[in-house]
Amino acid sequence: MSRSIFIALILLIAVAATAFRLSDLSARPMHGDEAVNAFKLGETIEGSGFKYDPHEYHGPTLYYLSRIPAWLGGDGTHAGLSEFILRVVPVFFGTLLVLLLLPIGDGLGRMAAVFAALFTAVSPAMSFYSRYFIHEMLLVVFTAGVILSVYRYLKKPSVSWALLAGMGLGLMHATKETFVIALGAMGGALLVMLCARRRGGRWIGDLKRVTPAHGAVMLLVAAAVSVTFFSSFFSNPSGITDSILTYGTYLDRAGQANVHEHPWHYYLGLLSYYQFADGPVFSEVMILLLALVGIGYAVKGAAVRGDTALLRFVALYTVFLTVGYSLIPYKTPWCLLSFYHGIILLAGVGAAGLFQSKSKLALCALGGLLFVGSWHLAVQSVFANDRYSADSRNPYVYGHTGTDIFDIADRVREMAQAHEARLATPIQVYCPGGDYWPLPWYLRDLAVEYGSTVPDEPESAPVILIQPPLEEALMRKLFELPPPGQKELYMHLFDESGRETKMELRPGVEIRGFVAKSLWDRFEQAKVEGQQE
Repeated sequence: MSRSIFIALILLIAVAATAFRLSDLSARPMHGDEAVNAFKLGETIEGSGFKYDPHEYHGPTLYYLSRIPAWLGGDGTHAGLSEFILRVVPVFFGTLLVLLLLPIGDGLGRMAAVFAALFTAVSPAMSFYSRYFIHEMLLVVFTAGVILSVYRYLKKPSVSWALLAGMGLGLMHATKETFVIALGAMGGALLVMLCARRRGGRWIGDLKRVTPAHGAVMLLVAAAVSVTFFSSFFSNPSGITDSILTYGTYLDRAGQANVHEHPWHYYLGLLSYYQFADGPVFSEVMILLLALVGIGYAVKGAAVRGDTALLRFVALYTVFLTVGYSLIPYKTPWCLLSFYHGIILLAGVGAAGLFQSKSKLALCALGGLLFVGSWHLAVQSVFANDRYSADSRNPYVYGHTGTDIFDIADRVREMAQAHEARLATPIQVYCPGGDYWPLPWYLRDLAVEYGSTVPDEPESAPVILIQPPLEEALMRKLFELPPPGQKELYMHLFDESGRETKMELRPGVEIRGFVAKSLWDRFEQAKVEGQQE
């Protein structure tokens, strides 16, 4: 494959991937994690600044890099943000992951890189989480950037590649604490290759060209980038030490048994076969099988027109990373992106290797299978990002906000508009353990008070949202504590045809609403007057 055709194909796939990921980007309800990240971004753009929390929220790169689209498309406030502004950030990085195959095409083999680009573009997992305002896609891209930069450096040592590798390493650290798992996998892969070379194998090239000065540059740049972000651009020096101390928290969390504990095969199960209830079958098993073929080519050193040392490194790194993530009991589905990127690279190698067959019949059959398999992946991506974008029948939907959130937010806003204070109408939300997300996103332009318990003070707001476990305490506050003559009657907020309608933040997490009768009457009167007009 000529260089010009290779570049054209990668660019074409990148354009298609971008269009694929931008479609109806704002339609899916905001996940609670997305809403939390949006809140943290809102703090940075409204002047409060970002302060790294070693116990929650991960690193600062997502928030600082998201200020660019927030500045371009928002009004400088949290309320002025939109789902599109937020999610265009992971879309950008999801597309960049495809483009990063351009400078590493000679290492993987150009045909392998084209297949890897195609699989990245149409993979349901990759496309779904390229539309999620979380840290994961950024971590995958920065990790790929480090591998790419080190590879290019080893091919032709220069300070520029050392600088880029250092930047990538610093950004990895400043993105998410799990970057250490990727570093461990890289180190393990390099150690195996060095041991193989000492025993007479040819698993790695000559490392004598690496200079200590360039290594020092890489580490200094990595430290500078990390310190700059974690210190909130030198306004919060404690963030630097917190970025180290945080690993005590995450080591403890990784070994705890909780709702996020899953068996070792959880990730591979999601990727290989998933069907829930009457939903469609989701499977990326074609990519998994091709990756096994790719590992075979890498280990044997079979000619696939790529750099054997790089292919072997990617194979080892991917295996170590997959095992590492699988053995950690604490699992969330988006974490699979880190090792799945390596699997996709190997799948590209496997597909390219199979195309070396000299049999025209075999080539036609293989081409047909790959076309059908890729088409099936693309169809699954459409399902995942459209009809099943917030449905548990989608394997990548995890503790996701349901579509009831739109009705909840609309009803609260209707009541606020009927009140004389409009958007300044007092609203109270009570949920045990602070489990009210993503309500702060959907009610971000309203005057809302959030709490985990129902306090005796202050006075009850005209609109109240509450989870059932706290409803008894609310009834006591509304009807037992006020002195005679000062009790306000409250109606069900989500009343439909004379009876309360059940609303959920997400499956199994019900939210109930109450509105003062005086406000309800004003709302009903305004509605009648509007119909008469």
